[in-house]
Amino acid sequence: MVSPLQEILERINQRANNDVSFIGATLTGVFAGLMMVIMTVTYASLIFSGELSEFVDQGVALGLTSVIVIGLILAFFSRSAHLVVQIDDDTAPVFALLLTILAASLPATLTAPELLTNLLAALLIATLISGVTLMLFGFFKFGSFVQFLPYSVMGGYFAAVGWLLLIGALTMLTGLRINSAENIAALFQLDLLIRWVPAVIVGVWLRIMSVRINPGMLLSGTIIVSIAGFFGAYYLADGSTPADLMNAGHLIGPFAEQGRNLVEPVHQLDWSAIQLQTSIGTAGGIASITLISLLSIILCVSGLSLTTRRDLDINHELKVAGMANIGSGLLGGMSALPSLSISKLAYEIHPGASRIIGLTSILVGILVFLYGMQIVAHTPKVVLGALSIYIGLGFIKDWLIDGVKKFGLVEYSVIPVILVVSIFAGFLQGVVTGIIAAIVLFVVKYSRIRIIRYEASGSELRSNIARDSGQSLQLKQHGDQIRVFTLQGYLFFGTAGSLYRNVMSSIDEAHNASIKYVILDFAQVIGVDSSATLNFEKLAQRLVERKIFLITSNLKESVLQILRRGGLDLDGNAFLIQHVDLDQALEWCENNILENQHVEAQTRRGIFEHIRDRLPGQDVIERLQNYLQQMHVESGQVLTRIADKSDQVFFLESCTASAYIIDSNNVERRVSGAGRGAVYGEIGFILGIPRTALVRTDSDGEVYSLSRSSLAKMESEDPELAGTIMRILAETVTERLASTTSSLRAVL
Repeated sequence: MVSPLQEILERINQRANNDVSFIGATLTGVFAGLMMVIMTVTYASLIFSGELSEFVDQGVALGLTSVIVIGLILAFFSRSAHLVVQIDDDTAPVFALLLTILAASLPATLTAPELLTNLLAALLIATLISGVTLMLFGFFKFGSFVQFLPYSVMGGYFAAVGWLLLIGALTMLTGLRINSAENIAALFQLDLLIRWVPAVIVGVWLRIMSVRINPGMLLSGTIIVSIAGFFGAYYLADGSTPADLMNAGHLIGPFAEQGRNLVEPVHQLDWSAIQLQTSIGTAGGIASITLISLLSIILCVSGLSLTTRRDLDINHELKVAGMANIGSGLLGGMSALPSLSISKLAYEIHPGASRIIGLTSILVGILVFLYGMQIVAHTPKVVLGALSIYIGLGFIKDWLIDGVKKFGLVEYSVIPVILVVSIFAGFLQGVVTGIIAAIVLFVVKYSRIRIIRYEASGSELRSNIARDSGQSLQLKQHGDQIRVFTLQGYLFFGTAGSLYRNVMSSIDEAHNASIKYVILDFAQVIGVDSSATLNFEKLAQRLVERKIFLITSNLKESVLQILRRGGLDLDGNAFLIQHVDLDQALEWCENNILENQHVEAQTRRGIFEHIRDRLPGQDVIERLQNYLQQMHVESGQVLTRIADKSDQVFFLESCTASAYIIDSNNVERRVSGAGRGAVYGEIGFILGIPRTALVRTDSDGEVYSLSRSSLAKMESEDPELAGTIMRILAETVTERLASTTSSLRAVL
């Protein structure tokens, strides 16, 4: 019997050898590991900054312990082979705020070891609660519920996180808490300006250049150049050595020289020194960390799923991340989560799925922890501050600035509200404000939900193009290749996910195995928000992978712009097709089916052939010509207008034409299209009512018309011919009624 560990190792070996370069995966893992260490040091120094900077070496050790333990668990049990862990950039500033508030609340008489014990206990409690919450959400499959939170509300949270990162970077660089006008004024003293202004310049430069240069190359190059430039500039300016810079507080160190275990077991904490009553006051911060962790991992998994074009089970990833954080907390670490930025870089460098990437990154972290801490101690604070500013500006840009383009005015207004509340009232209050906003938005939009009005196949729902009997037979046999989903209502984060699941479920049904065309008709969609783009992009990816065309019809310009702003490429993919309306979408699919079946249109009989078949005789054509008026038409010429008198009926001889109605939005909708042998205007002509449709020619050619006065004359002079004409008109009406009934049967 194979043990679970052996099974895991065999799976790792299989994936490593499955067309994956071992050397390439290893080098990618080394790069990811170095980025993981750099970002861990950055966020650890951010968390333990200001009055807590004396504990920064313990913070870095805790951070590395966390990413090593959590990363090792994810490397074995995550469904993605590209997940790389770091101290979460979303929760790090909240951790810093939590520890700062806790330290200020504790008695000033505590010794440094006692203060550190209380700080570590708070980290442990926050990590364990966050881990347990993640695990329970995954175990009970609540992950999909978290995705219902609107992107605009998430944007408010992350804009506030960006602000905290910027403030935290200034605190790390200057040692000042930016919480008073006096401290803000002190920032502009010369001795402090030289500490934070260079970091701001580098951080802004990184943010500007990140849209032009590969982020991996940009960060790596900037870090190396900045470190070299920092030491070189100080040496040339006044001969300062690394030891001098360390003593002056420009470097993250010094670190303690004594040896350090990879993990610090919980039992080593002096629990008697913990101020439990004060620690309880951090519950709000812990709740914020837990909520943001949920949002962060869901965004990471969703983003990586799109990047790698593979579906990841969010509930499974929540369980694994939860168990990993529990393990980290029990071993003395802090919370860490998968990093979307580093994971995406790893995928871009080495797309092949290989667990070697994650394992190698962990090995790099272990080596740095055991043998490289003194090198880490010599990292300039200005470099770490620049990275924090770069990431903080990224949050501000993505959500507060670019959010204006991504969201509608009502949705976007939530973002600055949450940010302002977080700055002046506290992060937890901002989170609560966001939750309230989410509930309000959800209630308002939920009342309008009814996403799929009807679903039909191409056998049940046909275009309005008149086909001959051979074509009709082929479309009846192969019409199941077409699946139509007519949508209605408002498409947003929840309903778009429901649409994705319904479409994929329909395609996966055994009797729908022949589907090659999926039509989404937006005729009755009243709007869409930007978060729906994620599900449309996923749907497009899944269908393209199966060589199924995704066709949109009646897509309003406002909806189209939102989908494009969200990143959905409707123009650069041959399997993504747009059509003006559902009728043209169906016609396009039908034409493709007929072309694939090598079915050509048969020449249809015109009015003279119809009469000759029904009234044999050499003079029948001459008899009919006495009553018909021949006219030459050009493409686009109007034969009938809506509400005109119905005093003529038209018989197409050598051109094509289409009939249109005007909908409630004053937009023309084609209701039929045909060529030679088609009859137009027969209903109004027979019933004597005003025209109900606009008929316009689609090509040049000949048309015959029969006026009401000519018909009366024919009934008097040639009743047999008149009766035949009326039977032809009655058959035309009956055929169209049967076609309409079939369409109604499909949609009701």
